[in-house]
Amino acid sequence: MSKESFAIMIQNPMLLQLQDPVGATIYGCDQLWYHSYWQRLSGCGPSTATNLMLYFQNKGSIPTKIAVHDKKTFTALMELLWQFVTPRYQGVHLLSQFYQGVEGYMQSIKGSLDSSYLEIPKEKELRPSFDSIVEFIVEGLKNDSPIAFLNLSRGSLKNLDEWHWVTLVGIRYEENSGCYYATIYDASKKWDIDLGQWYDTTKRGGGFIAFKEPVQ
Repeated sequence: MSKESFAIMIQNPMLLQLQDPVGATIYGCDQLWYHSYWQRLSGCGPSTATNLMLYFQNKGSIPTKIAVHDKKTFTALMELLWQFVTPRYQGVHLLSQFYQGVEGYMQSIKGSLDSSYLEIPKEKELRPSFDSIVEFIVEGLKNDSPIAFLNLSRGSLKNLDEWHWVTLVGIRYEENSGCYYATIYDASKKWDIDLGQWYDTTKRGGGFIAFKEPVQ
């Protein structure tokens, strides 16, 4: 990867944003909108899937099953995705649970998206290089896909929950600091995390999933 400063994001972040009744911006959905306690506790995976599917339906890549224009309709789409990306007793803790669930959703709406993923094993000696992670994220964003990020251990990061999925919408590299920062949406909020710090200190790894329209 180039070591000059750069930044890249999905092309239309507004497709994942709403305004609340007082005019504040909502960045994606919030798992606390689910109705049951178990859903609110374990619903980060289907919530992240909802964000990704909303982005693709809003830009016309897949059929629209539920049009989202407020919290109520956003929650309805979350409930629909729950049926396909369904947490088990450990939540959605495998990449395969996520992308296979999305494949099931695609079949149900007669849509089509190709998936790609990059697993980060617990064992450090088996992990892909950090440059490979950056390349995967950049490629996904260039294909205009938000990235589903599974973080099983936050390491020394203080601004990221553990055993948790978030929606990654951008990445930037700062030449002066030598740091890569990922922009994430989680709990309807937006902030940046130090991706290199996560990679260097995570104890359980996780992974990344991106989607794109099939080549015709």
